[in-house]
Amino acid sequence: MVSQLRELKSVFKEDVELIVDPEPFSSAKEIAERYRRSGCSDLVVVAPLSVLMRLVEEEGLRPLWAEMSEVVDEKEAEVTVKGRHYRFIGFKRVKGVKLELEDVSSKKN
Repeated sequence: MVSQLRELKSVFKEDVELIVDPEPFSSAKEIAERYRRSGCSDLVVVAPLSVLMRLVEEEGLRPLWAEMSEVVDEKEAEVTVKGRHYRFIGFKRVKGVKLELEDVSSKKN
């Protein structure tokens, strides 16, 4: 997205090359390995929270997270996913992810 690239250039005050990895990943470890092989200086991740948590806790990475806001008007949207429209707000650095889970299974151990 143009707005994300513009923000990255503003944040890092240098020429920014955006490299998009189109291949699916199988784990946080695989993301970390691809990132380290790439020689890139930073990482923007679009992944489930559980994967982000593993990137931070197990792989020692602190990726960037693109904060998006849902918009009603399609004309304001930069991205549409499954019929929902979003616009870019800004980047946040992921320092940690806390998942609080509760078992809802009917199975009793």
